[in-house]
Amino acid sequence: MVYSLSFRLYRQCRVIHFSVIAGLATPLLLSAQLAQANEFGDCSTSLMGAGVKTSAATAACARALHPEQVSNCVTTITSSLKLDPNQVLAACSRDRQVEELASCVTTVKAVLTEANGSRVLDNCRQSVLPQRYAECVTGLVEVTPLAAGEAMTECMAAGQPPTELAPSFIPTR
Repeated sequence: MVYSLSFRLYRQCRVIHFSVIAGLATPLLLSAQLAQANEFGDCSTSLMGAGVKTSAATAACARALHPEQVSNCVTTITSSLKLDPNQVLAACSRDRQVEELASCVTTVKAVLTEANGSRVLDNCRQSVLPQRYAECVTGLVEVTPLAAGEAMTECMAAGQPPTELAPSFIPTR
């Protein structure tokens, strides 16, 4: 089969375009991998800066699915509350909704300055919906004469009542 010169140039140009594009894309792919690898290092650095022990910080960052969320949670809570950073790390590491936990703690503590910080952290961590819990506590304190502790107790006991339940059994006689 005979190839013309124009066909040969066309093939070579496609190869050149491909190699140029591949050459330009390679650093982008490598930088994304480096950014993901540094995510764990940034987490450890941030946690140690907040006062967490080195062994606890490295273990928490290594186990976390999203280490930057854990470190952000710890730094946010420790900056607004004067709590032991290791206690805060334990709460942030065990919670599924890490960002909502931090938001809940800061929201409740901003409104309830007299509230016990350790109790606020524990209640926000135990709540299934931390943001809703924070709204409940702040709403009750702003509108009613309840004290901070009473409002937190009421909102924790309220939970999320089930609605539109069908009977789980059929009575027989």
